[in-house]
Amino acid sequence: MIDVVQSKDGCLYEIKRKGARDTCYVVVPNPEDLVKSHLMFAVREEVEVLKERIAELMERINQLEVENTYLRAHASQDTLAQLPAAGVKPPPQPQGPQPPVS
Repeated sequence: MIDVVQSKDGCLYEIKRKGARDTCYVVVPNPEDLVKSHLMFAVREEVEVLKERIAELMERINQLEVENTYLRAHASQDTLAQLPAAGVKPPPQPQGPQPPVS
């Protein structure tokens, strides 16, 4: 929802985003700049959404890397030999007695 207050110096816009508690105020000295202001606001909002998504994906990558390292460390040599060679990291060397793999 956008409320507009007109003055001699330009327009003051009160912008309330859906689902957000905070209110953004934008002063537009020239009404011709309104489109530019709306676009900038939309771009900033989209950037925030993308930053959050990137953070979620980075967290997921880290979880998968930990899981991959664990599975490779506990897989048999026969299983590891069946994996594609491209991009395969060698499993870490065991640091103590390992239980037998069946």
